Amino acid sequence: MEKTFKYPIKVVSQMTGLSEYVIRAWEKRYGTVNPSRTGTNRRLYSEEDIQKLKLLNDAVQRGHNIGGVAKLPINELQAILASKPVTSINKEDFSNVTFTDFDSVIDNCIEAIKDYNAKRFETYLLKASSKMSQPQLIERLIVPLVYKIGDLWQDGYLRVANEHLASAIIRSFLSNLIERQLSSENAPVIISSTPCGQEHEFGAMIAGVVAASAGWKVIYLGPNLPVEEIAAAADILHAKVVALSIVYPSDDLQLKKDLLNLKQMLPENIYLIVGGRSAPGYTDILNEINAIIVKDTKQLSIELGEIRENRQN
Repeated sequence: MEKTFKYPIKVVSQMTGLSEYVIRAWEKRYGTVNPSRTGTNRRLYSEEDIQKLKLLNDAVQRGHNIGGVAKLPINELQAILASKPVTSINKEDFSNVTFTDFDSVIDNCIEAIKDYNAKRFETYLLKASSKMSQPQLIERLIVPLVYKIGDLWQDGYLRVANEHLASAIIRSFLSNLIERQLSSENAPVIISSTPCGQEHEFGAMIAGVVAASAGWKVIYLGPNLPVEEIAAAADILHAKVVALSIVYPSDDLQLKKDLLNLKQMLPENIYLIVGGRSAPGYTDILNEINAIIVKDTKQLSIELGEIRENRQN
């Protein structure tokens, strides 16, 4: 019987010219190949897998979109490569980017982050902001991009330096979106932050962007803030809303105590809005303190509109 050889991903990377990140990402997102697993869950690729990955690499290098060729069998990939090549796309040529294809824009952003190309990543964001409405920009690009960066970093597909580079640019981009929105002098005030132990600030910043675009005066206090400081700022500034983002973890006992304390310290006429990936993990305590739980930016916008309307009536 002919012996079938299996190769670990490090060897496959060397044989195909694809990084381990790209191999995993293509496998997870597009189902390009289906490697077997060892008892310790390490990937092992067959020679057929390697052949297909080589062909896919060649196809992408010649301008084909990975999403369009990922599921093709080897014989069809060979036929495509034997035909007239697609014009190669220059990564710096943004005229080829369709900003209505949100998945492609996100993929382009991830590639720029992976390449440590801050200028290209920032340009994608700026061009997207000029092509999309603000709700589209936030809901269809920024939110899923932030989640994807976090997932890729946690899964080891992005290095810490990649994640830090992306975070610095997104932070600056969101800050600019908040600052360029002008509010009237009598606009209601919203405090946006994250409580102690919550290092991920983008949810709070996104809440600020949504509020600013709706005419609120946004005071963004940054992440990881003691609840007594949040309450003090809300009291001094006569805030109408305190918005908090909770991303990780979903079972912090100290955070539950902090939320109880925050509710007791806030004036009675202040609304508390809480969102973020891990907010559902605190549903019991959030219901107990009468916080408004929002699942996305659309709901946040609706809640802010109702609060402002009630204030005026």
